[in-house]
Amino acid sequence: MTGLTLWRQENGTLALQGWSGTSYEEGKPVPLPGAPNYMLGWTPAAPLLASVQAMLGLRLLYLDVLNEKLQLSDQLSNLRHAALTDPLTGLGNQRAFDADAEAAEAAHEDFVVVFIDLNGFKALNDKFGHALGDSLLRGYGVWLSRVTHERAQVYRLGGDEFVVLMCHSVLSPAAFSVWAMDRLQIPFVDDVSAAIGIAWRHECEDARAVLSLADRRMYAVKRAELLN
Repeated sequence: MTGLTLWRQENGTLALQGWSGTSYEEGKPVPLPGAPNYMLGWTPAAPLLASVQAMLGLRLLYLDVLNEKLQLSDQLSNLRHAALTDPLTGLGNQRAFDADAEAAEAAHEDFVVVFIDLNGFKALNDKFGHALGDSLLRGYGVWLSRVTHERAQVYRLGGDEFVVLMCHSVLSPAAFSVWAMDRLQIPFVDDVSAAIGIAWRHECEDARAVLSLADRRMYAVKRAELLN
């Protein structure tokens, strides 16, 4: 055998998949048993055992299935990432936070939740437009990720609400509160600040209650700031 060509039916036309020999045009393609989408041609025009053709067909079908499995796996991975990611900032979203907090709870880990809402964001968004508002949200997400420096996970729940989840904090609750109030502020935009509420796992019966407590404490901070 001096030439071998492999073809595949794609959208009603034959597409060359590969060849071996002196020319990829050698051999008149014939369907492979068990793999009708594939055709094999060879030169010289000598009989090729049916068992060999069937083996080649089965091998090609196996490779097709393997390739489809890999593609489906990539698609599922992309879908899972999209389902857990905030499209604007690239941070985790509400689903991601729920999953991570529940995992920490199941592992009996102590953790702290910081709930953040941006004071003055709506006024800035209304005055300068959504493009600037979106840039601020993305920038603040980057800032939070850098400040926490892999010691915590950062999420955007929607709008101008962010959450920080930190497990195994080496700081006491009082020291952590001082650190969070100082380091998680917005240092780069005038008239916009972060209202921060903090809650610990040991204060509540479950992870959802921790988030709810941090949320209530954040709104208490906002009300106090408005009164001042």
